[in-house]
Amino acid sequence: MTDMLLAGFPVAGNPDRFFPALREDQVAFGAPSSPSAGNGYLAPTGVQAAVTCLVSGQSCGSYAPRSGTNPAFRGLMTWSINWDRFYAWEFRLHHGPFLRSLP
Repeated sequence: MTDMLLAGFPVAGNPDRFFPALREDQVAFGAPSSPSAGNGYLAPTGVQAAVTCLVSGQSCGSYAPRSGTNPAFRGLMTWSINWDRFYAWEFRLHHGPFLRSLP
């Protein structure tokens, strides 16, 4: 879904109603910070692979981002910061340094 926002897409498959691409600084995706924070938890390595895929086109597996590479993308957030604290700041301590290390 993040790639769709970065690439733009036809609304309801109708090419006459096109949602234009958003800038990298307008897009973020959210992830639960821990297994207790809700469905969809993904370990930091998986989340970072998704960000790396969007930023550089690497670590995508068989997926090819329609938006191409997005070198300024840094849109990562969690809605469950309370659970991050409970799990010794796993989200913050893994993703903060990762995002800062991106070229």
